[in-house]
Amino acid sequence: MKEESPDNEPALGSWEQRARLLRTMAHPVRLMILESLCEGPRCVTDINGLIDIPQPHLSQHIAALREARLIERYVNGSLRCYYILKPTLVKQLIRLISGEHSEQERERATVIREAQRRRGQREPASASVPASHSQG
Repeated sequence: MKEESPDNEPALGSWEQRARLLRTMAHPVRLMILESLCEGPRCVTDINGLIDIPQPHLSQHIAALREARLIERYVNGSLRCYYILKPTLVKQLIRLISGEHSEQERERATVIREAQRRRGQREPASASVPASHSQG
């Protein structure tokens, strides 16, 4: 059963949080930071040695990752050492997006047949949309 909010819109709660997390990660510099931290904790100067951008820009990206609770730091004098807070999530996502993924074109008739079969499993036959009202 679909969960709905009081204004009859679908409740997105956890999906909004997931989308926000992905948006935070969806920047090449942030992905490079996370990938470097997958190997273990690093100090900001070491991260900056791997990612050639101005240090203030790096600090902004690190702040966004900290705000999203993806990374955290320990301070030791002037050293700021960062580590991943959610290593399983980050490592699996980095591995997933770094891999090769083949496209799988499907025949039109097969897609329509499978969609109609699933639709038939979901709702009674009398609730189906007449052909003249179906959408492409």
